Amino acid sequence: MSRTVKVLVYGDVNLNVIDGSAIWLPSMAEAWAKAGADVHVQLKAVEQRSLLSGPLRSLPSVQVFDAHPRNRETLTVQEAADAIEALDNEHHYDVILVRGIQAATAIGKRPALAAKLWAYVTEYAYGPDHFDEQRRERIGAIANSTRYMLAQTEEARAVLENLVPDAAGKTLLLRPMVPDEITPTGQHELAGRGTPENPLRLIYTGKFAKAWRTDLMPQLVAELAQLGIYATLTMVGDKVHNEPSDPDWADNMRSVMAASTPGVTWAGAKDRASSLALVAESDLLLSWRSSDLDLSLEVSTKVLESSALGVPSVINRTPIHEAIFGDDYPLFVDARTDTPADIAATIRVALQRNEDLSGRLAALIQPYRISSRADELRGYLRRIGIDSHDGEFVDAVAVAAGVTNTKAPDQPLKVLLAGHDLKFAGELVELLQRMPGVELRIDQWKALHSHDEIASKKALDWADVIICEWAGSNAVWYSKHKKPGQRLVVRLHMFEFRGRWLRNINTQNVDQFIAVSEYTRELIQEHLDVDATKVSVIPNALSLDDLQREPLPGREYRLGLVGFVPLLKRPDRAIDLLSRLREVDDRFTLHIRGRMPWEFPHLWQKPEQRESYLDLFSRLGSSDLHEAVAFEPFGADMGSWYRKIGWMLSPSTTESFHLAPAEGMASGAVPIVWDRPGARHTFGNEFLVAGTAEAASRILGLIEEPVQLAVLRNQAIAAVERFDEHAVEDAWLAAISG
Repeated sequence: MSRTVKVLVYGDVNLNVIDGSAIWLPSMAEAWAKAGADVHVQLKAVEQRSLLSGPLRSLPSVQVFDAHPRNRETLTVQEAADAIEALDNEHHYDVILVRGIQAATAIGKRPALAAKLWAYVTEYAYGPDHFDEQRRERIGAIANSTRYMLAQTEEARAVLENLVPDAAGKTLLLRPMVPDEITPTGQHELAGRGTPENPLRLIYTGKFAKAWRTDLMPQLVAELAQLGIYATLTMVGDKVHNEPSDPDWADNMRSVMAASTPGVTWAGAKDRASSLALVAESDLLLSWRSSDLDLSLEVSTKVLESSALGVPSVINRTPIHEAIFGDDYPLFVDARTDTPADIAATIRVALQRNEDLSGRLAALIQPYRISSRADELRGYLRRIGIDSHDGEFVDAVAVAAGVTNTKAPDQPLKVLLAGHDLKFAGELVELLQRMPGVELRIDQWKALHSHDEIASKKALDWADVIICEWAGSNAVWYSKHKKPGQRLVVRLHMFEFRGRWLRNINTQNVDQFIAVSEYTRELIQEHLDVDATKVSVIPNALSLDDLQREPLPGREYRLGLVGFVPLLKRPDRAIDLLSRLREVDDRFTLHIRGRMPWEFPHLWQKPEQRESYLDLFSRLGSSDLHEAVAFEPFGADMGSWYRKIGWMLSPSTTESFHLAPAEGMASGAVPIVWDRPGARHTFGNEFLVAGTAEAASRILGLIEEPVQLAVLRNQAIAAVERFDEHAVEDAWLAAISG
């Protein structure tokens, strides 16, 4: 069923003040419109001038709603939430995208809005001093309630997912953007600039603030003159920021503005088009900031727009800037130590290099175009079950719900999920929660063999379909109490085959057994008297959309192992492999992620397990291998972790499925899987090894063949497409509907 996607965008920004965050709002609205959505924008501030709001109102498929605060110029957080709720009641949005921690917090507390909320929170940076416990709790509460979180860069996403576990797996990358029509309007070669006849034209646009170094920028004209470089400077803007930590700074800034400094022009506030026109006529944009901002995880929109115009920027050397512009970019400055004189010297060196910076900028800016963002947004809609076909949107989840629910249209399909451990059922819970026409309840068992039988009986009386996650005592109980007309689905993993209770399941009352792999399917038919038609394979799900992130440099020398408890995981094989590799190339390292063995008391109490692990650690400590092995704690931010891993190891003796190597494959890592029962069907012949010697030989050979390695990475991604959450959801829908 095709339909129009409706999106509401709200930014905790004032469009009367021109800065990067304010420019974001019309850009975001334009990106959604280009993605094919009907876009509504709720303003925060009463419109006093149309520098930004005017162009916003002129965008096709965009409707702007004015702010109506009580006795003030801007909406309070609660007033904004009220306005958004009223609009949603009328228009029934698919997405409510909100920028700002306070606004996202308020909307996240309203369940009807939270289910549609995409929260863009930018108020954090690297390090504990910038991400204290209070901020972590606030952002964690947003992540727990919202549909998606948004991050501007991979670095921002990594920090967010590491410090806020609820954000892991649900944080989308939303890079800053520049309009497609912003392109170079002329030549911007620096060669020949700096003479009296052809002065170097500097420009700054934006607010005047201490951290932005705007009070020092006029000094550059004189410093360049000392070096024999003639320059002019145009300062665009009129908003002077008050500095609580330096009460005199604003007055000093106004004094600088009032002074008649040779070569410096104060142009005042300009609308966006006029501001961009002035930048286009310039040679260098100044975006030199305080070193306090080097930890920021954002990228300046003004710098990107200037780059799109072919005008280079003077910017701080930071990891994010190096990732975008390259570490050899000639206009990097060190804001911790550089004075206006140092900045002038950096500019002189850049002029002497005579490099075609405009051509370099034209290539790197393409991924930041609004049309690229629109393509990404269409992909993100697919993650919530809304696909784009020939310019029209199809609600795949609604279609699937109609197929699954064969009851009367006004009666929901009642699905009950029962189990003691639902860690592998996340994608199923999410699917059922968002499916129209389906109502989900969970019978959470206290332990494998312990539950509230009265509560289970009430749940049973209510349900149309029962899904038992793990074939434990829950499957035994429901198979004996299932009623006529109800459908019972039971999923098995591996440990159940060691349990004596398995034979107590009334298999005649189970409509469908779900195996997580072909190997598990074989075990089901070996241990239970079940017709083959009643057993199907639905693997553990992974998200290709989430895991396919930008790889980090040097990943080809990093081995990854997720989980090394119990000993059946064979961490000794991983260390043997590392030892062989480092005999040839000492750049190889091993990254082991997961809980330590003593974090499992029942296992650590077993002498053979404890002694074996102690021997393993002793071996590492007595050799130089300990310098090449990193034990990294368990965490939810696996998507960020896989970015640095080039080889995912699966050395286990036995596994029912082994999700971690499959996730690594989705990220572009090449799996090294020791041959074992079931591995061939799960991972494919090309990724199996007979032993450690073959594993080392394969890795060393592929390191020397980068083209072949790239081909194998693509094959790894293709091999796990059948495990993607969308394919798994389809399989679950078939199992539920029968």
